[in-house]
Amino acid sequence: MKKISYVGFFICLFFSLLVPKANGKNKTSDKYSVSQDNIKTFIDFLNHKDFNIPDFSHRLAYFMDSVIYQQPDTIFNVSCRLIDNCSSDKAKQWTLDFLFYRAIDSQIPWMENVWVKLAERYYLKQPFGNEDPGWIERLKYTVKLKKHCLIGEKAVLFTALTPQGDTLNLKDLSGKYMIICFYDPDCTHCKEAIPSLHKLYKKYTPELSIVAFNISDDINLWRSFIQKHKLQDWTNLWDPDRDISRYDNFYDTPLSPSFYILDSERRIISKDIEIEEVKTFLTEQLSAEN
Repeated sequence: MKKISYVGFFICLFFSLLVPKANGKNKTSDKYSVSQDNIKTFIDFLNHKDFNIPDFSHRLAYFMDSVIYQQPDTIFNVSCRLIDNCSSDKAKQWTLDFLFYRAIDSQIPWMENVWVKLAERYYLKQPFGNEDPGWIERLKYTVKLKKHCLIGEKAVLFTALTPQGDTLNLKDLSGKYMIICFYDPDCTHCKEAIPSLHKLYKKYTPELSIVAFNISDDINLWRSFIQKHKLQDWTNLWDPDRDISRYDNFYDTPLSPSFYILDSERRIISKDIEIEEVKTFLTEQLSAEN
């Protein structure tokens, strides 16, 4: 196989990024076209017998961050093209592992979309055969949960119970934005965050709909918490047996409280955030629009 000079590659890449566009602007579509022109060159690197030299990961990281258009579908599609065009299983697995774990470690929220899709396409459907079976099972469970609550996806609008025992479906709630907050009334952090969230609700209603979902199984504690903080004016729900809402199949709630922000189409636009980030989002979005 023909060897390609690393120096030559980056010289070509450098000048390709500097070439002025016809309209004098560097649009994201132009940047995507540039990346497509360079993918073939990088595939040749992946098929080089020394693809795993110590600094190769830095080159691949630079390629994915600085050349590829930063959008989850684009990152995923380019990742698949790189993986699928590797000439050996060793190169394929190294590239998959690198891109997969890099997406997991990323601080960019939507990178979760990338590693979940990579897991579905490769580890769970086309394993290389040397993965730990226990790890595969854990990954399968995680992907099954995560795939329903990815940023950009439509949220599952479930039915749950009110404190009075009535049923209510989230589809019936209005508001330009919806926040679903999963919390435990006995949680120290929740005792501070929920009243703070309620102030936001009072400030921005009716443009804002909030679902305060109790994840504990103590109804008396829950009712007492609602009474103490005067939370009767927003939507309070729970499902102690999880057989009505099945919320734990559709929402990842590793922390208490866990916040999900949905837009008018009920797509998830933010999650895994703290109460201060919720405040910032609402201030920027709703205050600016009023």
